[in-house]
Amino acid sequence: MRISSRTVLRRLAGLGAALVLGGVPLTAGGPAAAAGPASPRCTGHVALTFDDGPTPGNTAALLTVLRAAGARATMFNTGANVTTNPGLTRAQLAAGMWIGNHSWDHPHLTTLTADEQAAQISRTQDAIRQVTGVTPALFRPPYLETDDSLRAVERRYGLREINADVDSRDWDGTTVDQIVTNARALQSGGVILMHDWPPNTLEAVPRIVAELRARGLCPGQISPSTGRAVAPGPVTPVLRQVHTAGRVAEIGTGVGYTWPGVYFEGRFRGDSVGLALDDAVNDYDVQIDGGAPITLVTPGTTVRWIGGLGRGDHTVRLVKRTESPANLAGFGGLVAGPSGRILTAPAARDRQIEFIGDSWTAGYGDMSGGRDCSAPGALTRASNADQGFAARTGRALNADYRINAWSGIGMVRNYAGSSPGTDYRTYYDRTLQAVDTSTRDRPASWHPRTVVIGLGINDFSTPVGPGEKWADEAALVADFQAAYQGFIDKLRQRYGPGAELVLTYPDLSYTTTALAESIQQIVRDRQARGDQRVRALYYDNGALGLDLLGCDWHPSLHDHEILAGVLTAFVRGLRR
Repeated sequence: MRISSRTVLRRLAGLGAALVLGGVPLTAGGPAAAAGPASPRCTGHVALTFDDGPTPGNTAALLTVLRAAGARATMFNTGANVTTNPGLTRAQLAAGMWIGNHSWDHPHLTTLTADEQAAQISRTQDAIRQVTGVTPALFRPPYLETDDSLRAVERRYGLREINADVDSRDWDGTTVDQIVTNARALQSGGVILMHDWPPNTLEAVPRIVAELRARGLCPGQISPSTGRAVAPGPVTPVLRQVHTAGRVAEIGTGVGYTWPGVYFEGRFRGDSVGLALDDAVNDYDVQIDGGAPITLVTPGTTVRWIGGLGRGDHTVRLVKRTESPANLAGFGGLVAGPSGRILTAPAARDRQIEFIGDSWTAGYGDMSGGRDCSAPGALTRASNADQGFAARTGRALNADYRINAWSGIGMVRNYAGSSPGTDYRTYYDRTLQAVDTSTRDRPASWHPRTVVIGLGINDFSTPVGPGEKWADEAALVADFQAAYQGFIDKLRQRYGPGAELVLTYPDLSYTTTALAESIQQIVRDRQARGDQRVRALYYDNGALGLDLLGCDWHPSLHDHEILAGVLTAFVRGLRR
């Protein structure tokens, strides 16, 4: 699955690591040979972009000017012009330029329906691919007009939306001098908007490139992963650079994800490493050589550097601590420090475990020192899936694992009857939860032999209210058991009869025994049908000594350690 994500820029402070703009060098199509000699003074890169081509009488002249200046650029072409001028499109590529999608015929896309937007984008993708053999990874909306609905359509086609940090205003009859002046606002990593057709742009380009180089800024390409300007050149895609078992979708050569606890493990040589991130919503932990975690709070779109590590070979582990079902997170990969390099990714582990659940499984509020997390941002800062029982169990068993958990969601009924018409089953098959409705089959590499399910708390912890679809708890129980059986059938079809399914449940006897009785009945029914590898595991809150001092009466770190110990022992005792 290939998608695109938003671009957000924010500076982090106080973590003792340098912050730089940009990202890893990522190719967006085109030959590897540069259009001119590389400058030895490049201390940063910017992206020159030209919209609305290719056009007869203009594109050839622009390519000549760019080659003479030793500059490469990104051409955001319209599909109609590509189809009309295939030779010029191929000439762009042959001159060392990168090609992006600029819609079919330059409409105001935000005024169109989703189907009309999709037609504008897909026709152009097809046209560029047919003419050049290259599938664009970048999209610039006409007039720079965009919204969430348009970005959702872009994601279907694996496109990263690119707007502009600087508008040259060459489209407005601007003089050559003013275009050059406008370009002086460019900073490292930035993108400037120009056009294929204005005559004054042709005259301005050599001066712009010369002034940029005098400032140590060289023309580069746009990273499909971060949307920032980077040095031209090939790169190892993230999924070949690091190891992960998480549910991720490709973003250019990077990846996007939403589920909690997604982790990336890599190896590098040198005394520093950069982490290319695109996430202004979630918190992360970084571990170097298995040491104490460094927490990154909503890092934004950046390369975060961890330095002062000492020369030699090191390991790095990056993990998403928090939940973001409706917000896409992005990882562009590892960046080697000076004189360093990225090493071969760690091997996958022999064992795999999948965790399915709600807030207990997601580590909701587990880092809190008390139950009240009502202050702004308190719940997010206090939640860490990597310290929850699921991640702890996975590590104790030396297993790769996935945490497919969503707080407040139930098998058939969400907490207090919220969001009727949706439940956990609505989202389980989605790689990106609420961000993208597309469903994808699991990758061939994911074949867990143990699946731990923890659903039902939200179904039964609050009484059925007026207006809900169930007349009473008995009706809810019947629906819950039927849905759970169907969900197990899906898991059996997906993972086969040999997978061990562990149905967990805590003590809800303070309000109802319906959950406990339902899980026990489901297990009896499965085993009576010959499915002996479905088992129940009861978490007796009182007997285990759970204090539930996490946010809103959720398990604390103390509790998660206990739960992980119980679950680890149980899984180890299963018949393999």
